[in-house]
Amino acid sequence: MKKRFLSLILIATMSISMIACQKKTENQPINEVNEESSEDSYSYNISALLSEDNTYNQVLLKGFTDCLSDYIGDSHFTITTSVVDEENQSDMISSKAIASSPDMIFTAGKSTLLSAKKGTDIIPIIATGIIDFKGTLRIASLNGKSWDKTTGTNVTGVSSKPSIVDQVSLMIEATKDLQTVGILFSPEDTDAIYQNEIFEAYLNQAGIPWKEYLIPLSTVDTDLDLDIDEDKDVKTADTSNDEATSDSDTEKPKQNSTALTPSKFVAFSAKQGMDNDVIALGEDVNTGINSTSSTRVALISEFWTGAKKHPATEANNVEETSEESSDTTASKSTKNDDEDAEEQEPTTEELITQACSECSALYIPYGSMLSSDMETIGSVASNAGVTVVAGDTTVGENALVTLFQDPYTLGYAAGKKAVKVFNGEDISSIKIGSGDSDDAVKLYNGTIAEKFGLEFPKSFQEINEFLETYEYGSTTTRYSAAGE
Repeated sequence: MKKRFLSLILIATMSISMIACQKKTENQPINEVNEESSEDSYSYNISALLSEDNTYNQVLLKGFTDCLSDYIGDSHFTITTSVVDEENQSDMISSKAIASSPDMIFTAGKSTLLSAKKGTDIIPIIATGIIDFKGTLRIASLNGKSWDKTTGTNVTGVSSKPSIVDQVSLMIEATKDLQTVGILFSPEDTDAIYQNEIFEAYLNQAGIPWKEYLIPLSTVDTDLDLDIDEDKDVKTADTSNDEATSDSDTEKPKQNSTALTPSKFVAFSAKQGMDNDVIALGEDVNTGINSTSSTRVALISEFWTGAKKHPATEANNVEETSEESSDTTASKSTKNDDEDAEEQEPTTEELITQACSECSALYIPYGSMLSSDMETIGSVASNAGVTVVAGDTTVGENALVTLFQDPYTLGYAAGKKAVKVFNGEDISSIKIGSGDSDDAVKLYNGTIAEKFGLEFPKSFQEINEFLETYEYGSTTTRYSAAGE
């Protein structure tokens, strides 16, 4: 009886304890609180690698950072930034970043992307400041199929390539009498060659004659980084799907060739892609055998029938006669001296003068290595009344027209790619993005326009006034979690 009484007391005590625990669980679920706390405390470590410390790259990074702040919150990520300089090269800062085992790498510029990709095939890489992802990453075209914009690797990102079709339209709109177009390039400038060939393809579609003018490397500032991220406060519009098939590789080559051994090695153009490994000459893998520049020559379109036609005036006839007489006299007086001397290479000014005498307009692509020569190019062209269409606003300072798109929008778009990766999407299948060409702003140089007697409509803005007042990110629509 005594034992039975004790058992009843024990059962009653256990029942009361279970009821108390049940009430506590309902009011304060301890396990769930701990889980929520754990989920809310996560933080991603991101290494940002900039190929150069300039405004453009900093704005790209700012857009990327703000996007992550908007989508996942400031407390959930930390960015450590490293910049390439004389003491810290791309491979060095990339190796150091990879050794820290970050959750993600953000790159701005070609050199840092290549170094990061060489160092890891596991850590996700979000890349910006790249004109040609396919060429930069040596992505092969399989069975002649068009590239689907995925890398199939641990890399995705957003391209900085401008809307080239819009640049063609800009040239047509800004040139009074567009007869012929001159395309300027340096043979080692692979990004410029890539853009030029797309530009030429659109000119072919419009039936507009074009001619390339090769500017030898000896006349170009060889210290320029082949990346597109030089010290440019602003760069121009990014594009969406404006790839065009170029027919330029079927034309007969003209002018000087930079071929090494063209009978054995064949360079791949923008149309063909870079499917072969490059045999480097020196430290730069972009200018070796099988690179775009290894056998690149200046080309002429199938529509080219000769130089532009100048208005027939008495003054022109007198000037031409005078020049012919002067040239004849000069050639006679210097003939003996030059017979045994090597022929001198023409200067940049002489080449641009020739181009302006033959063409109604000149095109210089985004991030061109010729940017350091733009003061000369712009001066010769404006004096000759020739339109210059620039690929970015640095070149645009000495050109008649250009397009601008805020690099902040490109960085913000890159941030969205990062969010997809953090949400579990396979980075190898996330397509390379681009800016919205509808956001591009048409700019013109007021000084040159006045010299040409041109008046631009309200759809254009004067370049100097625009750049002095524009605030980066002011036109970007940002994500707001509160508004969802």
